[in-house]
Amino acid sequence: MRRLTALLLVVACGCKESQEVSIEAAAPESAASEAPTGRVEAPSGSATAKPAESEARPAPKTELTFRVPDEWEALVPKVPLRKFELRVPRVEGDTQDAELLVLHRGPVGMGPLEAQWTRWSQQFTQPDGSNSRERLKLSNSKIGGRAVNEAELEGTCVAEKGPESGERWNEPGWKLLGAVIESEFGPYYVRLLGPKATVEANAARFRAFLESTAQ
Repeated sequence: MRRLTALLLVVACGCKESQEVSIEAAAPESAASEAPTGRVEAPSGSATAKPAESEARPAPKTELTFRVPDEWEALVPKVPLRKFELRVPRVEGDTQDAELLVLHRGPVGMGPLEAQWTRWSQQFTQPDGSNSRERLKLSNSKIGGRAVNEAELEGTCVAEKGPESGERWNEPGWKLLGAVIESEFGPYYVRLLGPKATVEANAARFRAFLESTAQ
């Protein structure tokens, strides 16, 4: 298992067993490493020794951490709002890879949950002309004591190919798995998007990715 470190960025906006990679947010520079624990020796005949004032303490956790299967390739995020950008390789028969994004804007988040459901719904149209928001399947659970609100949607993907690119996909038979993880560091927005067969083949990995935040 290897470890990758992701830097905190500050701007708004389917299954074989595999080894996993742990991706962790970097701790602040001042707490990046632990000094060795030390104690002051009491002079002969003195009272019991007291811990040294500089005795090291573990650095406080400042972000959620995620474990990612080796098959998912970490890319350089295109915009600061993206904490992680991962390529999920296509399965046989699909012509496109899937993409997994983790967005985090700090404690302020990106508005109420309904606003996020609307954003994800607008990334799809339906062959029968029905409203994608009405087709969005919602559920909720808890992972590590944190509330997780999940969404699932399929249809024709019309999401932008890149941030503010102006180019949009026009791909029938695509699927989205999404989750909003409520955390002490603010909400995290996780979206797996791509051809339906590839997304469904990675559904168990997606679930494990979410559950890894409990560790």
